[in-house]
Amino acid sequence: MERKEFIVKTGAMITAVALLSSFKGITGISKQTKQNNMKNKRPSADDFSQPIMKAISFGINAPNPHNTQAWKMRITSDVEMLLYIDENRLLPATDPPTRQIHIGSGCFIETLRIGALGIGYETKITYFPEGPYELEDIGKKPVAQISLSRKENIEKSQLFPHIFTRQTNRKSYHGPMVTTKEFNHIMNLVSETHSEIITMNDYKKMQPFLDIFSNAMRIEANTSKHLWEETRIWMRWNKKDRLNNRDGLSVPQSGVDGLKKIILEGYLKNGDPKRWFSERVIESSLKAYTKGIKSSKGLVFFKTDSNTSLDWVKTGRDFARFHLAATELNMYLHPYSQVLQEYEEMDKLNTKFNKLFNISNGGKVQMAVRIGRGDKPYLSYRRNVKDYLKE
Repeated sequence: MERKEFIVKTGAMITAVALLSSFKGITGISKQTKQNNMKNKRPSADDFSQPIMKAISFGINAPNPHNTQAWKMRITSDVEMLLYIDENRLLPATDPPTRQIHIGSGCFIETLRIGALGIGYETKITYFPEGPYELEDIGKKPVAQISLSRKENIEKSQLFPHIFTRQTNRKSYHGPMVTTKEFNHIMNLVSETHSEIITMNDYKKMQPFLDIFSNAMRIEANTSKHLWEETRIWMRWNKKDRLNNRDGLSVPQSGVDGLKKIILEGYLKNGDPKRWFSERVIESSLKAYTKGIKSSKGLVFFKTDSNTSLDWVKTGRDFARFHLAATELNMYLHPYSQVLQEYEEMDKLNTKFNKLFNISNGGKVQMAVRIGRGDKPYLSYRRNVKDYLKE
């Protein structure tokens, strides 16, 4: 029997991964290597002459669910575009109403706006220029019309330098709790918001929410196969897969690096369903997820009084600014979306969560996020700008 086969059949694979938990990723990477890594993974504004294309190259660095990058654009002039949701990049199992996908479009809009300021352009946003739409209209009617106008001596946003350094971090966090002073500094940078942003840094008060987050992930992984399958579909299983697709999730994006990453990617066998849906893999994933939850150094909630598509987009803009502001303090964020999702299996736990916030009269917590300091995470890919363009 070959050694690899022996490891898998005896169950030593997971043990090996556990024993390697103290290993960290490769260190000592040169500055030039890091710059090349960024250039290979993210488009640069310097590659374009049209102002609107430069702005798009900033916008696509925005956070978005499952790294689906569900954006498509129609360029109407050198300084104007229409933004659509890409109907081929939805998450129908875990995001049936496309609420999270629309939050991602808001993140794109705000990151574009801040990027455009950095190159001397103000941005005008017109929401749903062809009117509100139903699910069947997604991809046909635009989310927003975006227009740029050149301004001399325009002041850059303080958040501009963090567009390319902002990253979602699913690793465990370390260090002290986020202080009230630090939260206040972040909120000052975020400025006026559409959503109510609620921060929390008392671990005792956080505990009921942390328990709910853990239970919600267990529901998603164990209750219905199609929920966990959706994550499998968006996984990119190796370096070549990530390079070719330039989107989605991966083992290193989940916070696993170094030798552990190599072993786990080998074990998952390019997404073999038997491996992916095995109790061993699910329980290992849940254990790592819970470890991250327990390491939270603060929680942040984005709440709206109503739950319309406009609320979703505007909340995304708020979240994008908050994320960039946290980056200025060398902090990371990791959204915990499961309990907020609108599918039958989550209804009971979602009701319990809403009672903690006294949600009523159509209000909604749009996002729940942990915050803290941690080791630098893996930098995810973005697609090439031309791949977002709609004829």
